[in-house]
Amino acid sequence: MIKVGEKIEEIIMSDHEAVFCLSRGILNLSRYARVIHDALEKKTKKQVKLPTIIMALSRLKKKLKGITPLVKEVTIDGMTVKTPVVEIVFEKTSTTISRLPMVQKNIKAKNDEWFRLSQNSKVIDVICSESRLETVIKHMGVKPLLIFKDLTAVGLSVPPRYHDKPNITFSLLHKIAEREIPLDQIFTTRDEMMLIFNTKYLSQIVQIFQKD
Repeated sequence: MIKVGEKIEEIIMSDHEAVFCLSRGILNLSRYARVIHDALEKKTKKQVKLPTIIMALSRLKKKLKGITPLVKEVTIDGMTVKTPVVEIVFEKTSTTISRLPMVQKNIKAKNDEWFRLSQNSKVIDVICSESRLETVIKHMGVKPLLIFKDLTAVGLSVPPRYHDKPNITFSLLHKIAEREIPLDQIFTTRDEMMLIFNTKYLSQIVQIFQKD
């Protein structure tokens, strides 16, 4: 038997903004009940009255009061900062692909530097210490499509206890999204999340994660 309350919770838990507003007590229950009414009837395959939806939302509001289920409390082990870094974008061709081993061989990043190489179907992307810019271009042997300077890389070390937990990356990024800070790139390893962004936002990001 399909339970209406379970389907209402399923719908609202897939709507992050609605969950946030409901948990903070600022969601208009009557209006939201009308918004999800048709979708709920399709899921339950039966008619559902608006007061029933509103009552279920009210119960869920008490359950979620003061929390945001999708956002977890994550404590980081440490934070590393590399600045200034530069992003260099090359067209992906047989020539530039053949040059990659040479670049990797000659760019031997020291502890105080940073180097990352990635590629997709169209471009090759190199992020490295700004001091290595001319060296990378020289060994690639072609003019870059794009160069982005004034960047900073911040690495957030994530403790092993979070490795099998859901929404950890989302929870860390949520802290940045709340401040409306744009990110240039995001990538992760098993124990670290790296953020690339304009250096002017460095103090704000450091402040966010120093609180942890």
